[in-house]
Amino acid sequence: MRRVLIVGGGQSGLQLALSLLAHDYDVTVMTVHDPDELHMGRAVSVQILYDEPRRAEREYDLGFWDDAAQPITDFRISASGEMPPFDWTGRLAAPAQSIDERVKMSTWLDLFEHRGGKVIIHGATVSDLDHLAEMFDLTIIAAGHSGLAEMFSVDSARPLARMPPVATAIAYVEEIDGNPDRDGIGVDLVPGLGHMISWPTYSVNGRCRLVFLTGPADGALADWPKRITPQGHLDRMLDLMREFLPHRYEVYAGAELADDQAVALDQANPLVRHPAARTPSGRLVMGMGDTVVVTSPALQQDANNASKAAEIYLRSILEQEDAPFDEEFMSRTFARYMEYAGHFTGEIAARLHYTPPYVIDMCVAANRDQELADRFVNGFNDPPGLASWFVDEETTRAIITKGEGTR
Repeated sequence: MRRVLIVGGGQSGLQLALSLLAHDYDVTVMTVHDPDELHMGRAVSVQILYDEPRRAEREYDLGFWDDAAQPITDFRISASGEMPPFDWTGRLAAPAQSIDERVKMSTWLDLFEHRGGKVIIHGATVSDLDHLAEMFDLTIIAAGHSGLAEMFSVDSARPLARMPPVATAIAYVEEIDGNPDRDGIGVDLVPGLGHMISWPTYSVNGRCRLVFLTGPADGALADWPKRITPQGHLDRMLDLMREFLPHRYEVYAGAELADDQAVALDQANPLVRHPAARTPSGRLVMGMGDTVVVTSPALQQDANNASKAAEIYLRSILEQEDAPFDEEFMSRTFARYMEYAGHFTGEIAARLHYTPPYVIDMCVAANRDQELADRFVNGFNDPPGLASWFVDEETTRAIITKGEGTR
């Protein structure tokens, strides 16, 4: 029986751990918090899964919230100010779902132990890995985009590997009567701030709404206090809404936190790292999830990438059978994964971040063309499919023209 150590208890690490258990691997998870600490702690990050990345959860009986969580069926995108105004809603072909990581990961960690997995509650250091990696056939680091992530060198040759750092202020709030986005995702492009995004979610006290503001780390979200109460955090978010999005502030002005730990501030540097690293004594370890691929939260892909990484790494591990988990295995597996994740770190991210004129024209055209609106928002569920047309100006303009001709 092959032994695998996974450092990290997030979407990618626990999904892979539980999947490997189902194939009779000896799996150990090393993570910082036990299930109770996870469930009772502060909010962690932005989390939404579209239908395709949820496939592995269904296959391995990990989706426990289908009846409890609100299906996410719509996706509104709007902008005003410095760019031509647009405001339209695309319809998702299959529902997306958002589960607070405090709920999902505490449940999965309990389940992992119940199904026979070994759990070590301890923060890992590089020196720890130097010793631990000797005891396992494969060591995978899925511990977030800081800390141990620094073991993995940045792949600066990849397009947009050094997009500007972003800051994201997050709050889970009670759902608000009269919210026009009640059934789906709402995205506002906000000059001077970045994005305001929200969607229905399921958290520690049941259904509520995830709201976040995300933008350049040196912009309106800079200098966020390091010590701030959860209510102070929400009040600061509301102040920014009032300044940059008065019509959304009117909706959220009376918002109440869904629980007393329902806020987080995330600092991220979108980039891609090399998948293999060596400990000081030369032992190989492999990166997974946002340890090696970080996208802007505005792109809504980090959880999807984490789920697909676990699915693709699982398939590669099973195919490897008794062969060594060497650097060639790690490079091959990561290349397979980047066939999915690479689009939102490269060409799609470039079009959405820098918004060339044809992308603005597409967004304006979607005001009048429901088929185009639907086609675009469903691309968040299928990055390779979106890349097949959206990244090429000629193809996109042909689709716009065809829609206008049909009307």
